[in-house]
Amino acid sequence: MLSALLYIGTGVGMVLILPMLYWLLPDMKAEKSLVNKDIPTLIAVIIVNILAGIFMNVGIDLSTAASASLLGNFEVVATTILAFLFFHEKVGGRLWLGVLLVFVASCVLSISGVGDLAINWGSILVILATFCWGLENNFTRVLSDKNPIQIVIVKGLGVGIGTLIVAFIDHENWPALSVMVVALVLGFLSFGISIFFYILAQRYIGAARTSAYYAVSPFLSTLIAVIFLRESVTLQLVVATLIMIAGSYVVVRETFSHVE
Repeated sequence: MLSALLYIGTGVGMVLILPMLYWLLPDMKAEKSLVNKDIPTLIAVIIVNILAGIFMNVGIDLSTAASASLLGNFEVVATTILAFLFFHEKVGGRLWLGVLLVFVASCVLSISGVGDLAINWGSILVILATFCWGLENNFTRVLSDKNPIQIVIVKGLGVGIGTLIVAFIDHENWPALSVMVVALVLGFLSFGISIFFYILAQRYIGAARTSAYYAVSPFLSTLIAVIFLRESVTLQLVVATLIMIAGSYVVVRETFSHVE
């Protein structure tokens, strides 16, 4: 239900500010509109986002916001590898070192107990969510020459309605009105405006480089989780953070040095 409200807030919010966006960015009116041949890509974007939302919500419920935020770096790895394999974006050989470091950090966060090597299924689900978003980032790259406002609106409403159907199938109830309003506004700000800028960035610098810039986000989210949600700073979190920083640095450095 939360994912549904966030995405619906994205679509509805962008529709409401559409006149202002066209006034501030008059060139947007001349952008290429979505056409029928874009429907398969849009459907793919909607489906992977619905799956990602489910994986992420359940994953956070089974782990912590700090761990889930840190694992968000896996999206950078997934996006970069997929961009290299299927969209022929230039990525250097040292990428594999970055991938290995991020993978090791993810393993550290995914282990609940050292003695019996119990798996933290929450972390596994978060990683699946980031892989879905890696797919979505590259699908969106195909649409990056189209009107970004239209893409955000279609994506927001499509994912929102689709996720809402899943929520009803799961017999979830509507939250309190105040919670709904906050979720809708949050969705508009964190998804709508963010996605709009992300799509524009992909147009000018490509999916891999955009994802590299975006790598700072998980660390900010982890910091917020510790400060505002009072989540514990464990040795496991510290070790994973240091390894993740090293891996992200390698991936970002490699990406920037091979996309000129």
